[in-house]
Amino acid sequence: MENTRWTSDPAGGEPLDTLAIYGFSFRYPASRSLEFNPKFKREQGDVAVKSPEKAVVFFSWGDLAKLQKTQTGLEAHAKFSLEKIKKSVQGKMVQVERRELTLNGHPALFNHVKVEVPRRGLVGKSGGEQEVRSLHLHCPDSGRYYVVYATSTAANSEVQSRTLDEIVASVRCH
Repeated sequence: MENTRWTSDPAGGEPLDTLAIYGFSFRYPASRSLEFNPKFKREQGDVAVKSPEKAVVFFSWGDLAKLQKTQTGLEAHAKFSLEKIKKSVQGKMVQVERRELTLNGHPALFNHVKVEVPRRGLVGKSGGEQEVRSLHLHCPDSGRYYVVYATSTAANSEVQSRTLDEIVASVRCH
C-alpha cells in the first residue's frame, strides 16, 4: 500500500494524499483519514475516507466476473445500487443528476439523488433529506468493479461533494 502526499489539488485547495493499493489508486484531501474494512482483500473490499466533520466517502471494489453473473452491465449495477438505497431508507427518491463519464478509457456512471427520509415512529428520529452521490465503474483490464459513494445531509453536502469529486477525478483502475 502506497501513500503519497501531493502539495495541493489542481484548484489550489488543501494538500492531497494518494492511496495506491492492489493496482488501483485515488487521491483524497490530506485532512481525511482512511479506515479499511477489516475483511478487505485484493479481490474485494472497501475503504472509508473520513473528514474531521465525520463526513464519509466510501471506495469499494470487487470481482467484476462475479458481479456480472447477477448484474448485466454498468447501468444495471448502478440502478441496483440506487434501488437498494431507496429500499433501505423507505423514502421518496428524486434524481438530481446523472452523468456518463469515461475514466481510464472505461464508461462510468455518476448519479446524484435526493432521498426523503420518513420520520420513524411517534417520537422517533425526525425525517429529513439525504443526498447520495455515487460513481460506478467496471474495469475489464483489472477484472474489478469500483463504486465510490457518499451520503450527506444539507450540512455536510459540500464537503462530501468535494471529497467525492477529488476521488472520482483521480481514480486509476489499472
